[in-house]
Amino acid sequence: INTNYFIQTNLRTLVIMDAVAVLKKEYGKVKTKHNELLDGLSNIDDLIAVDTAHDMDVSWYLEQVKTELQGASASHKDWHAAISRFGKVIDKQLTEDVSPFTNKNLFTCQNTELIHQLICEHFLRQGNIELVDKFLTESGFHLDVKKRQPFVELNHIVKSLRSGDLESALNWCHANKLALTKRNSSLEFLLHRLKFISLVKDNKTAEALQYAQVLGQFAETHKRQLQRLMGCLLYTEGGIETSAYQDLIDIQHWSDICDVFTKEACSLMGLSKESPLAITVDAGCRALPALNSIRQVMEAKQLWGLKDELPCEVELGPSCQFHSLFACPILRAQCSKTNPPMRLECGHVISNDALKRLTISNKVKCPYCPQETCPVEAKQIFF
Repeated sequence: INTNYFIQTNLRTLVIMDAVAVLKKEYGKVKTKHNELLDGLSNIDDLIAVDTAHDMDVSWYLEQVKTELQGASASHKDWHAAISRFGKVIDKQLTEDVSPFTNKNLFTCQNTELIHQLICEHFLRQGNIELVDKFLTESGFHLDVKKRQPFVELNHIVKSLRSGDLESALNWCHANKLALTKRNSSLEFLLHRLKFISLVKDNKTAEALQYAQVLGQFAETHKRQLQRLMGCLLYTEGGIETSAYQDLIDIQHWSDICDVFTKEACSLMGLSKESPLAITVDAGCRALPALNSIRQVMEAKQLWGLKDELPCEVELGPSCQFHSLFACPILRAQCSKTNPPMRLECGHVISNDALKRLTISNKVKCPYCPQETCPVEAKQIFF
């Protein structure tokens, strides 16, 4: 079902892109005609300047100007016709109505403050401070300074890392060393490693050897990596780029350190690495094709919106999985809050609905072993 939907979407995209190509072509014609008009008027102006000493035939000049303007007007008509056709293509191809998939109760007054907070946090994560200020002014929402300041500091450090400056990130690690140690974080070592490699890459071998003393504090936790860092010093003259240590100077390490720092900083703030708003929108977009495919069937049977759950299973991918899921091996259905997994006395786990179906005379025989148990002795499992 999803494959067919994506094929249709790609076909619609191709139709729209063809219309865009036509639009660009017509725009090129208009631009060329506009330049020709300017050149033509400029030539006429030059002719008038030369002809001032003689008797001027004004009607001839007016006729020339009229001809140039008519040509420009005709090209503009074609341009407006192309714009009109493009609008019709958009209206025809983008006809999907997603309103049946929305939950209007989520946007009630009681949830407004939470939604505003999610929007602010999303833009603060991206460093759009001015945009957040504008949003707060227009929405009237008040954001606590204590919630805002950590994001300002985070974005300042990430910006410094992207420009190759490690000092602000190292100072942050020093200030939060105890919390990072409890998390067994490798952030501080990765930052020092980058500093060491930068010195080696700039052929500052003496400074790199001196800086290696700082790396000594990580000897127990990163022994193997320290050995490689010391080994690369042997190739400073011949060029690390052609040695077995060329991966150490890969520029990708700078992008990776930004991700690692963001993850650690958000963890210390009690936040996820990714924006909850971005994850929600991404999950919704992934779910739309499957929901749209079965919408007509659900509406015909008047089943749409009867339950507070999706009418079909939607594959969101590993990036949107944050906790373990349990599918009942008996009913082959995913467990939920209304149908939780239950552990039998023998240790096997089935869903609550399966437990009820298997109960006969207040006894349940495990479907995987001969042991019988009482339903009330089954315990709910929490993932």
